Amino acid sequence: MTNLVVRPIGSITTPFSQKFGIPRQSQALSKAKGYIQFEAHINPQNACRGLDQFSHLWLSFLFHENIEAGFSDTVRPPRLGGNEKIGVFASRSTFRPNPIGLSLVRNRGLNNKKQLVVEGVDLLNQTPIIDIKPYITYADNPTHLTNHNTECVSSGYAETTPELAQVVVNESLKKQLSEIECDKPGFLDLLINVLEQDPRPAYRKRKTDNKTYTIRLYNYDITWQALNSVIHVSEIWSR
Repeated sequence: MTNLVVRPIGSITTPFSQKFGIPRQSQALSKAKGYIQFEAHINPQNACRGLDQFSHLWLSFLFHENIEAGFSDTVRPPRLGGNEKIGVFASRSTFRPNPIGLSLVRNRGLNNKKQLVVEGVDLLNQTPIIDIKPYITYADNPTHLTNHNTECVSSGYAETTPELAQVVVNESLKKQLSEIECDKPGFLDLLINVLEQDPRPAYRKRKTDNKTYTIRLYNYDITWQALNSVIHVSEIWSR
């Protein structure tokens, strides 16, 4: 079969410069904004004409940091505790035969820089975007089919919404966070939004451990621990 060449239409700027801390599903982070900068061969005003009619969009993108890593036919999804193996096509693993991802995001339209603004992103900063399509409820949300069909809609092992963790920010960080908010509005909301997903490895989730973790948002490193099922933020520093 002939090999295909995929040409990115642009790249997306996001708060996530490291993989650790990025949620595994896009809509888990309602506070995370992304800005799609189009390549020169795309005219944003023409290509996005009519897009304002749609509240949500599908982004097709490349797992660009995984291209050289290859893939395995079987994976251990976090929702199964990282222990049970299933086929790669029954997972959302980032290591795939073709490193293509799909994310559902909220559409906030073109800004004055001709960037497409979206919310609810789960993408690494500067991820290549290869396509954008509108979300169409009757076609993309099969739950309405249960009214007309005897077959149930099933999400398999991911049927339930993951439980969120409680996040507590050290009182001593309030002044620093206030200063950060001047430069990055919504930073605290985003930080809580990220940490309540409990980014730790699956086998450690909902458990107390003595390890100190660090995630990076924008150019800030945030240190935290999980104690008695509560995530405690202890330090924030600028890089």
